[in-house]
Amino acid sequence: MNNTNPMNDATPTNETKAATSAPSINRRDFLAATAGLVALTTSVANAQQPAPAAAAATPAAPAGGGGRGGPGIPAGSLTFNTVITKLKEGKQIFSNTIIQPDLEAVKKACVGQDFIWIEMQHSRLTWRETENIIKVVVDAGCIPFVRVPGAFEGDIQKACDAGALGIIVPMVDDVEEARNAVKFSKWPIGHRDNPNVKPWGHRSSGGGQFTALYGPGYQTNANNNIMVMIQIENPEGVGLIDTILTEVPGIDIVMVASNDFGWQAGDRDGDASYNAREKLVREAVLKHGKILAGPSSWQNRPGYRLFQGTRSATNTGYDASGNRIETPPAPAAK
Repeated sequence: MNNTNPMNDATPTNETKAATSAPSINRRDFLAATAGLVALTTSVANAQQPAPAAAAATPAAPAGGGGRGGPGIPAGSLTFNTVITKLKEGKQIFSNTIIQPDLEAVKKACVGQDFIWIEMQHSRLTWRETENIIKVVVDAGCIPFVRVPGAFEGDIQKACDAGALGIIVPMVDDVEEARNAVKFSKWPIGHRDNPNVKPWGHRSSGGGQFTALYGPGYQTNANNNIMVMIQIENPEGVGLIDTILTEVPGIDIVMVASNDFGWQAGDRDGDASYNAREKLVREAVLKHGKILAGPSSWQNRPGYRLFQGTRSATNTGYDASGNRIETPPAPAAK
C-alpha cells in the first residue's frame, strides 16, 4: 500500500484483500425478479412522455428532482461524476492525495486535477474532517475519492454520506471483501416505481451532505455515479482477480498498488516475478472491460487509464528498497 503527501508528485500506490465465496440467494434476487415487471409497467407509462435529456452536471450543480420525495429523475439519466465522463471520452485521469485537514492545501491540490484521493487508510483524518475536505473538493470542481480502511459497512457508509463519488478499498484478496465493497457503496432498489440503477446493494438511507453537494437528483442517480475501486496488493489478490471480476458485478476500477504489490511478495517493480504478476492483473482487468489504475509514473504503460498522482510524477513515491521518498521542503523565502 502507499501513502502520498498532499500535493506531492511522488505517487505511491496501495493494497487490497479477497477469498472465494459462493453468491448467496437473498432478497435482492427476489427484487431483481420483480423488477422486470416494474420496468415493463413504467416503460409503458414513460412511452407517452417526452424522453428526458441526459444531463452531465458539474459536481456542485443541483439538478432535477429525485430522491425519496417529488417526481424524481429516471435513474441513470444524471451524471455528476466527471471522472466517468472523462473516461468515456478516452482521457487519462490524474489526482492529488490529501492526508491532512488543511482546507487551503486542499483547494490548491484540486488545481488541474481530475479527482482528489482522500486518505483514510493511513492518515489520522477524522470523518468530520473528511466531510469538510469533500465539500471543498466539490466546490473546487473536482471529484472526491476516499480510500477507506477496508470493505467495512460503517466506513463506506460514512464516505458515501459525506459525498464521496469514489470508494477505494485496499488490500482486496478475497471475493467476499470485493462483494462488500460494492454492497455497501450502492443503494438497494430504493423505490419499485423508480428503481435505482443496478447493481443494487445494501447502503442505508440516512443523513449526509450529498444532496447539498449534488442536488435533489442524487438519490436515484448515486448508484451510477459512485465508482468502486479495489486495490490488488498481494499474491493472493493476484491469483483471484479473474474470479473476483467474474463473480462480483459493480467493480469499476482495479488498481495495481505498485509499492505493496512488491513489498507483500518480496520483489520490486522490474523483477521478472513482479512483472509476471502485474501482467496477470492487467490482462484480467482489461479482459473484463474495467478501468486499470496505477501510480501516475506508469502513465505510459499500455492499458492504464486512472492514476494516483499528478501527471508530472516520475516515481511511485518509494525507492527500490521500499523506503518512502519524501519531497524536500521548499527553500525559505529570502
